[in-house]
Amino acid sequence: MRGETGIMSDERNASNVTTNTNPDTTGAQGMASEPVISVRDLTVSFASEAGTVRAVRGMNFDLYPGKTLGIVGESGSGKSVTSMAIMGLLDKNASVKGSITYHGEELLSKSDLEMSEIRGKGIAMVFQDPLSALTPVFSIGDQIKEALVTHNPKMTEQQIHDRSIELMNLVGIPDPEDRLKSFPHEFSGGMRQRVMIAMAIANDPDVIIADEPTTALDVTIQAQVLEVLRKAQRETGAAVIFITHDLGVIAGVADDIVVMYAGRPVEKADVDSIFDHPAMPYTMGLLGAVPRSDRERNSRLVPIPGSPMNLVNMPKGCPFAPRCPLATDICHTTEPAMEPVPGRPGQFVACHRTQEIVDKGLTFHDVYTVAEAAKSKFAGIPRDERKMVLDVKHMRKTFPLTAGGFLRRKIGEVKAVDDVTLDVREGETVALVGESGSGKSTTLMEIMEFKQPQDGEIEMFGTKLEHKIPREKRRELRSAVQYVFQDPMSSLDPRLPIYDILAEPMKVQHYSKEQIRERIGELMRLVELNPDQVDRFPTQFSGGQRQRIAIARALSVNPKLVLLDEPVSALDVSIQAGVINLLEDLQNKLGVAYLFVAHNLSVVRHISSRVAVMYLGRIVESGDTEDVFEHPLHPYTQALISAVPVPDPKAERTRQRIVLEGEVPSPTETFEGCPFMGRCPLMPKLSAEQQARCRGERPALRPYDTSRPSGHQVACHFA
Repeated sequence: MRGETGIMSDERNASNVTTNTNPDTTGAQGMASEPVISVRDLTVSFASEAGTVRAVRGMNFDLYPGKTLGIVGESGSGKSVTSMAIMGLLDKNASVKGSITYHGEELLSKSDLEMSEIRGKGIAMVFQDPLSALTPVFSIGDQIKEALVTHNPKMTEQQIHDRSIELMNLVGIPDPEDRLKSFPHEFSGGMRQRVMIAMAIANDPDVIIADEPTTALDVTIQAQVLEVLRKAQRETGAAVIFITHDLGVIAGVADDIVVMYAGRPVEKADVDSIFDHPAMPYTMGLLGAVPRSDRERNSRLVPIPGSPMNLVNMPKGCPFAPRCPLATDICHTTEPAMEPVPGRPGQFVACHRTQEIVDKGLTFHDVYTVAEAAKSKFAGIPRDERKMVLDVKHMRKTFPLTAGGFLRRKIGEVKAVDDVTLDVREGETVALVGESGSGKSTTLMEIMEFKQPQDGEIEMFGTKLEHKIPREKRRELRSAVQYVFQDPMSSLDPRLPIYDILAEPMKVQHYSKEQIRERIGELMRLVELNPDQVDRFPTQFSGGQRQRIAIARALSVNPKLVLLDEPVSALDVSIQAGVINLLEDLQNKLGVAYLFVAHNLSVVRHISSRVAVMYLGRIVESGDTEDVFEHPLHPYTQALISAVPVPDPKAERTRQRIVLEGEVPSPTETFEGCPFMGRCPLMPKLSAEQQARCRGERPALRPYDTSRPSGHQVACHFA
């Protein structure tokens, strides 16, 4: 075993080699032989009631000008704590040791006042939630002005105004003169994130730290924000630390990657090495758990078994050993040091089995067992021969837009759902996709009202929903249709133990105590949780386990249709894979149908059998999943699919993206023609006569090719 000093020396040399061999991403300031930031033996711990939390343990890396370092790992691995330590933003409870140098200057010895001179000017940060980072009572112009004046007190008002306009133009915000007067709540999520980037680059910093900057964004807005970050890096020549758990995003933006687990780096290499031949079983597991939008589903996802390590009173040995398929006795007694990978210059890994992995050329499929999914009870039965579970025709839902004080008056209406037609049959998953505000969740909520919609028709299991449905019939429908929300903590009562949470819907359906007790044990085993844990409360479970509990509650009364509203969007990639597999297994065993709302198209392609694409309350394209993904017809669908990041660096470098300009129009607007016209990339290529048709005639959803059995439909005049 080699000493840590030698390892760090090798890592520094390897970083130099990696940096100099990829000039394509060189910043405006050119290459530099010295790192702008060096982190050595960084440790961060927090005192807690349970004991000392060792959040970061021995972090080492070099960051060079014009380069992007990606830091990946599951929640709790220490990614964000590392970035906060660099910025000097940890609270007084944190004990920070080691070394962080910026241009050779030690940062850990600086006071908060001294660090404030570096923050924003030398090192800037883009936070995950821009709404919590922007002050709601100050205008955007005032907040950009503050970022400028703090480090440039002699700037005149005209200089501040000109620089603010320049920054707003740089990050692609339209009408910058007017938008400087706006407040954060008047901006969409994507525009707020652009404002954060504008503030981060206001003083041409040497380093930009982006902490999960695209996690909560739609795929099209994510593509816009990533392009803005690339442009900002090109303009300033800054080095970037990009923190994320999305391996598709990291494949397209990073030059080098550090994989973290249990507070420490476990693998480090250039982006191609990490994706082409990972040497750490944990890295292999992360890659294997990612669904891909560019490939047809041919096998189940493979979640990493178990849960991340508790960072309080950690046991001896490798922290990943309890979850590792290759763990041996030494793995449980001795924690491996970060060592160079034999025969792979610039790649470092902390694993006792590295030599064997390299010598035998072990890959993900050699390390992890890919289980076969159970055969669906509807396999081989054509779709049109299955019973109709849900049939929605021309459904509309509007909300009044009011103004005034005590006597409020209606000044317009919000068209949340505008003529939606879809159907779901037994044993299939129909996915609703589209940007935020397209009406996906409102569609689900209207279905769950179990009454006649504002306009149109809803039929469930042959029963047409009307204003007056007999009480017994309504109860029967409520047991047949269940809902799983995006955030399980908002739908699970924190005051009740899991037993009572699971029992509640069965009590409503008049199950006996004995039936409830037996069913709860069956449900816990069904969602792969320990039945002995039913006396615990929701806060004592992880995010993925809470989502499993929410799914168990939805299945408690044996529904035939489950409505799922973004059920995996907030989960780590490995936990997400486990929940997706669970949903697939339950569908295959029970024949339950899903109406699945998501903005992650990689998940949609993996789990769904049919897709309906929504834009401004209308379905603009629908059909079999493979048909829609392989042959998208509507320009909006083409843009959505092209914007999905693929966990393959080589593919990411060559992909052609369709980046939509502007924001989604307000649902209060009225359109005579196509609502997508203002953002449509096809529009400039059309003749004047064709453009006039788009402006004056609204396209209807129609079959694209009646000779094809897939039922592929599109709402576009020139698909």
